[in-house]
Amino acid sequence: MRHGILGSLIIVLVCSAILLAMIPIASAEDTLTRGSGFTVTITGKPNTAYYVWVARTFSMSGEPGDQPPVILGGQMNVVQDPAGGPYVIGSYQYSNGNGRTILDDVAPSSATSSNTRYYAQVTTDIDGVAIVGFRTSSATADKKFSIIAQNPQSPGETVYVSLGLPERRVSIMTETTPLAVTPAPLLPLTTTVPEATTVATPPAPVIPSPATPVPATTHPAPVDLFLILPAIGAGLLVLRHSS
Repeated sequence: MRHGILGSLIIVLVCSAILLAMIPIASAEDTLTRGSGFTVTITGKPNTAYYVWVARTFSMSGEPGDQPPVILGGQMNVVQDPAGGPYVIGSYQYSNGNGRTILDDVAPSSATSSNTRYYAQVTTDIDGVAIVGFRTSSATADKKFSIIAQNPQSPGETVYVSLGLPERRVSIMTETTPLAVTPAPLLPLTTTVPEATTVATPPAPVIPSPATPVPATTHPAPVDLFLILPAIGAGLLVLRHSS
């Protein structure tokens, strides 16, 4: 009899383990301390996008004191819908939700917080791991919350969600102290124009136009010696007779 009871108990435990392994949605649930930050680790396929949200908070008012934890903005590999839409992530109909969307499952927006801060898309690294940082405040309700992750491309995939990693592991830009970037002053643009360099160019030779005749150089004609010699002789004879 005792062996029969023990065998039945083992069968029940094995069946329970199989049923748990077949659940396609993974959730992390634990007690949180109001005002503290925490992280959630998503373990799935490498380089895969998963939707993460604070599940079953639709019955909350979303007003201060009755809000879920919010996902920190500016995290690496984490994308959120704009507060004013479009709601690409929020309109996803999650598995086993009977047609409900993520926006239908999270708390509504209020004057102090948009409902787009309660869900996000996170992409795993090459090891299939992603870390998402959350923050609580005085506006967070004093209750327990469940964090759910699901692959929108493969809703039946088993995703593991765990809590408790140090918040410093999250790569974010803090929201309370935004990074101040001071642009360097622009220096005046100075352009140095080189001085002009004078190059001595020899004058081109003057070539007379073929149409213009070049005047010929003239030389005085030589005196005819045959005319001068008789004149000199005659002059000598005149001088002799006169003497």
